[in-house]
Amino acid sequence: MKTIYKKLLYLLLILPFGVFAQTLEGTVVDAKTKKAIPGVNVIVTQGAQQSTTTDLDGKFKLVKLQNGNVIKFSYIGYKNEMVTYKGQKEVVVSLDEEANTLQEVVVQVGYGSVKKKDATGSVAVITNKDFNKGAITTVEGLLDGRAAGVVITGSGTPGNGGNITIRGGSSLSASNNALIVVDGLPITGDITSVNPNDIESFSILKDASASAIYGNRGSNGVIIITTKKGTKKGLQVDFNTFTTYNTLAKKIDVYSADEFRNLVASINPSATNLLSNGNTDWQKEIFKPSFTSDVSLSMSGNIGGVLPSRLSISNTDNNGILLTSNYKRTTVSTSLNPSFLKDHLKFNITANYSYAFRRSADEGAIGSAISADPTRPVYDSNSIFAGYTEWTTPGPNPGSIYPNGNSNPVALLLEKRDISNNNRFFGNLNMEYKFHFLPELKFIFNGGIDITNGDGSVTTNPNARIGWQPIVINNSSQLLPIGYYQTTWWHSTNKNVSYQLDYAKKFNKFNLDAIVGYNYQEFNSNSYYSGNKNAYVYGVLNDVYSEVKASDVYTDPGNKLNAVFGRVNLGYNDKYLLTANYRRDGSSRISPVNKYKSYLGYAFAWKINQENFMKDIKSISELKLRLGYGEVGQQDIPVAYDWFKRYSTSNNNYYQFGNDFIIISKPQGYNENLKWESSKKYNVGLDLGLFNNRLKITTDVYLSKTYDLFSQVAEGALQNLRIYGYRNIGEFESKGIDFSVNYNAVKKKNFDLSINYNITYNKLKIGDLFSDELLVGGIGLQQYTEIHKIGLAPYSFWVYEQVYDANGKPIEGVFVDRNHDGVIDSKDKYNYKKPQADVIMGFMVNATIYQNWDFSMAWKASIGNYIYDNISSGRSAADVIVNPQSNTLNNSPVSYSDSNFAKINSSKESDYYIKNGSFLKLNNVTLGYRFNKIFGDKTGLRFYTGVQNVLTITKYKNIDPEVNGFNNGVDSGIFPRARMYMLGANVTF
Repeated sequence: MKTIYKKLLYLLLILPFGVFAQTLEGTVVDAKTKKAIPGVNVIVTQGAQQSTTTDLDGKFKLVKLQNGNVIKFSYIGYKNEMVTYKGQKEVVVSLDEEANTLQEVVVQVGYGSVKKKDATGSVAVITNKDFNKGAITTVEGLLDGRAAGVVITGSGTPGNGGNITIRGGSSLSASNNALIVVDGLPITGDITSVNPNDIESFSILKDASASAIYGNRGSNGVIIITTKKGTKKGLQVDFNTFTTYNTLAKKIDVYSADEFRNLVASINPSATNLLSNGNTDWQKEIFKPSFTSDVSLSMSGNIGGVLPSRLSISNTDNNGILLTSNYKRTTVSTSLNPSFLKDHLKFNITANYSYAFRRSADEGAIGSAISADPTRPVYDSNSIFAGYTEWTTPGPNPGSIYPNGNSNPVALLLEKRDISNNNRFFGNLNMEYKFHFLPELKFIFNGGIDITNGDGSVTTNPNARIGWQPIVINNSSQLLPIGYYQTTWWHSTNKNVSYQLDYAKKFNKFNLDAIVGYNYQEFNSNSYYSGNKNAYVYGVLNDVYSEVKASDVYTDPGNKLNAVFGRVNLGYNDKYLLTANYRRDGSSRISPVNKYKSYLGYAFAWKINQENFMKDIKSISELKLRLGYGEVGQQDIPVAYDWFKRYSTSNNNYYQFGNDFIIISKPQGYNENLKWESSKKYNVGLDLGLFNNRLKITTDVYLSKTYDLFSQVAEGALQNLRIYGYRNIGEFESKGIDFSVNYNAVKKKNFDLSINYNITYNKLKIGDLFSDELLVGGIGLQQYTEIHKIGLAPYSFWVYEQVYDANGKPIEGVFVDRNHDGVIDSKDKYNYKKPQADVIMGFMVNATIYQNWDFSMAWKASIGNYIYDNISSGRSAADVIVNPQSNTLNNSPVSYSDSNFAKINSSKESDYYIKNGSFLKLNNVTLGYRFNKIFGDKTGLRFYTGVQNVLTITKYKNIDPEVNGFNNGVDSGIFPRARMYMLGANVTF
C-alpha cells in the first residue's frame, strides 16, 4: 500500500507540469505576402529560457511551455511580434515590415528617386550601417572599399581628398573622376569641406542607363550624396569625438650610416673623405608621431512642431606625420525641411559652410630623406645655410660658396612656410509643390550655389638653402640668399538651377512616373598671383634687387552648361519595369558648330520572382534581371575654349609706326570643329535576394566604349598656326564584372553578424589613337617607360626585357634583342604589365555582441596592378651614390646590392624596375561598447577604440603599393598613410 501511495503522490506532484508544460508548433509569415520567413528568431522571453529559429518553410517548434510564457519573434527588417502562450497547439505569426527594410531602400537616380526594388539601372546604395568605421575625417573615407567597381585612391597628406573612379573611367585626356552631387547640387573640386558625420547615404550610378540623365557630366558615373535632415520627433543630440595617435607604418629600406660607409669605400675608396662621422636616420628626422582630433555636434528636431531641422558643427585638427604638415577644418551645416498645405508644398533647404587652414609640407623632402647621406648630421653650427648641413661647391667669386647636391630634408620642411586659408559655402534650395487640382503632378524647383574664396602664401628663409634664388647681376646669373615670398588669392562660383514637372500615376496594373525639366549651370573662377614680394638680398646688393611686381590676374573663361531632360519609368503588374532617359546638352567649352548633343538611356528590369512559376520557391525573395544601355558625354577638354579664335599679345615687343608704338599680337591655333567625347555603355545585371533578403547578391556585366577622344596631335608646319592642337580622335574601352554580397549572417538576441563583400574584374583597352602609339610617362631626358598603344591598357609599361646572369642577377645595360636585328634600340622595347588592377575587392564585417559590444573590420585588395619603381631606378647606381659631377654622396635603397648597376641611365627603361603592386590591406579595426539609458531612456554613451591602416600584405618593398591614382603607377614617393591608433566617444540623447 505504501508503494501505491508513493506513486500516486508522485503523479499528483508532476500533474501540474503535465497539464501546463506543453508543445507549440507554428509558422511565421510575411504579413503582406503571406510567404513563409525562414531564419526568424523565436525566443521565450518570460517564464522560460529557450529559443529556436524557423526553418526554410518558416516553421518552428517549442516544448515545455507553460501558460503565461511570452514568446518574441524577431527578424531583421521586420517589427518584433510578441505572443503569449495560452495552451495553443499551433499558431501562425505574421510579421510586418519595418519602414526601412532592405526592400524599401530609396535610390537617388538623378532629379528623382525610386525604391531599390524598382531600380532598373546599375545602382549601389551605401547607407550609414555600411560606412567604414573608425577615424574618418573625409567623405571618401566612408566609401573606400564598400562598393563594387568604385576605386578611391588617396595619400596621407592632411586634408587631401581621394580620387574616385567608377569602372575604370572613360577618357584618356579629360577627367576620369565621378560626378559628385550633394543634395541636388553638382559639386566641382573635392568634397573635403563636407563633414562625414553629416552624410546619410550614397547612391552610386554606375551605368549610363542611370547616369544618362546627367548627360555631359555623367560619363564617369555619378555619386549622389544625401545629407542628414531634421525629423518630426523631439530634440535629438549627437556628440562624437575621437583622437588618434599617428605613426609611420613603413619606411624605405636604405643603408644605415655604417653600411653606407662600407658601400662608399667599395665603390670609390677615394670618396671616403666626403664621409662624416654622424649617424642620421633622415626618414626618422622628417616623420614624427602626431595627433589628430575630431569633434562633431549635431542637433535635430522639430522647431515649434512645424519645422523639421538639423544643425551640425564640427572641428578637425589633423597633424600629419611629415613635419610641418597640418590641416584644420571647421564646418557648420544646417537643413530645414518644412512642409505646408497638408504636405502639398515641401521645402528642403541645406547649407554648408567650411573654413580650412592648411600648412603644406614640401613633400620633396621625402625623396631628399631617402637620398640624404646618413653619415652627415642634421645641423652644422658653422654652416652659412641657417645652421643646416648642406653640400657646397665653390662660387664664382673668390672665397664664395654655392649650395650643391640634394637639399637638407629637415631644412626643406622647417625653413619653408606654405599656408592657405579656404572659405567655402554651398547650399541648395529644393521646393516641391503637389498640385491641389491634380495631386499626381508635382512641380520641383532646385537651386544651388557653391562659392569658394581663399588665399595663400609661400615664404622661405633667405638664410636657408631653399632661400637662395638665381639673380642676374652685370649680365651674370648668381645664386644669392634673397628669399622667396609669393601670395595667391582665388575665387570661384558654381551656380545651378533646374525646373521640372513630375507626374506619377497608377493605372490598374500600370505604374507611370514621368519627369521633364530644364537645367542650367555656370562656373567661374579668378586667381591672383604676386611673386617674390618683399624679397631681398644683403649688403650692397640690397639696392640692386628690389620688389617684384604682381603678375596679371588669371581669369578662367568659365563654363556654361544648359540642358533639357526627361525620364519615364513604366511598370506593369509589379513584374516588368522600363526606364527611358533623354537629355540634350549644351556646353560653352564645345564649338558652337557642335555645341548641343542628345544623350539617351534605356533600361529594362524583370522581377522573375513575381512570376507564378516562382511563387512556390519560398527561399527566393527577390530575383530581378536588368538590361541597360545609355549614352553620356564629356565636355571637360584639358584646354578650355580651344575652338575659340584667340590672339597672344607680346609684353616686350612693339612695332613703331611713326611716333606710335603698336603692341605686337599674333593669332593662335584653334579648332572650331571640336565636339564632345561620347560614351556608349551596356549593362546586364542580376539581383538575387534569399531568405527574405537576408542574403543579397548583385552581379553586373558591363561594357563601355568612348569615342571622339580629346587628343593633342601634331598639326604640321603652318597648318594651324601651332605645332600641336586638340582633335577628336581615338576610342577607349572598359569592360568587366561587378559582384557584391550582403549577408546578415546572424540575427540573435545576443549576437548580430553582417558581412559585405564585393569584387570587380575590370579591363581597359585603347581602341584607336591618332597614331599607332604615344609615349607617355617620361622619367628622364628622352626616357619613357609608359605608352598609349592600340590594343593595350592606358599607360601600359613600355620597357626593355632585362637579361640576367646564371645567378639571377641583372646584367647592366644588357637587354633582349626581341626583333632579332642585332641592334638594341627602342624597337626592342615591349609591353610588360600595366598600372591598373585586374581585380579589386572589398570585405567588411560588422558584429554586435550582447547588444553592447560592437566590432567592425574592413579589408580591401588589389590584384594585377604593377608599379614602376622610380624610387630605386633614380638612386640605385654607383654614379649616383658617389656622384663625380657634383662631388657629393647620396644614399640608396638597399636594392642596389641586388643589381650593383654602375650608371644610373643604363637600365632605367628596364622591366627590372616593374614591380608587382598587388596588395591586401586591413584598413581598419574598431571595437566599441555602449552604455544604454545611462542618462535616461533615450540616452546612450559609446566608447570605441581602433586602428586605421592596420596591415598591408604585399610583395612591393616601398612605402605603399597603392599609388595608381598618383602619376599613373609610377612610384616616385608619396606622402605615406599614417597608422592611426584611435580612442573616441559618442553620446546621444
